[in-house]
Amino acid sequence: MSKRITVLISGSGSNLQALIDAQENGLLGGAKICSVVSSSKNAYGLTRATNHNIPTRIHSLYKYTKGISKDDKEARHLARVQYEIELAEVVKQDEPDLIVCAGWLLILGKDFLRRINNTPILNLHPALPGQFDGTTHAIEMAWQQCQDTNKPLVAGCMVHYVIEAVDKGEPIVIKELTIIPGKETLEEYETRVHAVEHIAIVEATVKALQYAS
Repeated sequence: MSKRITVLISGSGSNLQALIDAQENGLLGGAKICSVVSSSKNAYGLTRATNHNIPTRIHSLYKYTKGISKDDKEARHLARVQYEIELAEVVKQDEPDLIVCAGWLLILGKDFLRRINNTPILNLHPALPGQFDGTTHAIEMAWQQCQDTNKPLVAGCMVHYVIEAVDKGEPIVIKELTIIPGKETLEEYETRVHAVEHIAIVEATVKALQYAS
C-alpha cells in the first residue's frame, strides 16, 4: 500500500508544485499526496492541487479569531487552541504517513502536535539551523545582515522535523548558499533560495518516507 502525504500550504504553492512534479515523475517511491490543506482560501497552491486532482481543504484561523479584540489575549489563545485541535482532526481524516509543511505560515503548537499520533511532520524553513528561527522573514534578514556587516554570509534553507520548539527540530536536509555583499539584490537572492527549496523539500520528503513506519 503506497504511503500517504498531506501537504500544508498558505500561499503560492511552488514547493507543493515541486512535490507534485516529483510524484508524477516517480521520485517519491510510489507515495501519493492524498490531500492539501491551506490556511488561506486565496492560496494559489489550492489551484495547483486541483489541477492535479488532489483533494483540498481550507482551514483558516480567521474564522476562529474574527470578532475577538487583539487586546483579548486569553480569548485569542483559546481560539488558537480550538483551531489547532480541529486542524489535527482535519489532517487525521487523511490517515497520512507523513505531513509536509510547504510554505505553511502558522506555527503548529502542542495542541496540534499531541493529536496527530506521532505522524512525522516536515517543515521547510528558509534559513540554516540556528539562524533566524521563528520568523517568516528569514530570507530578508539573512540578505540584510550580509549587507550591514559587509561580509560574506553562509545562509540557505533547511527542511527539519517539527517539534514544539519552533524551527528547532532535527534537520533532515540542509542547503547552503553564500551571500556576497553588494553582489545581488534581495530579489535575486530570494530566487536562489526558492530554487534550492524546491530541491530540498523533495529530498527531505523522500528521506522521511523511508523512515516513516
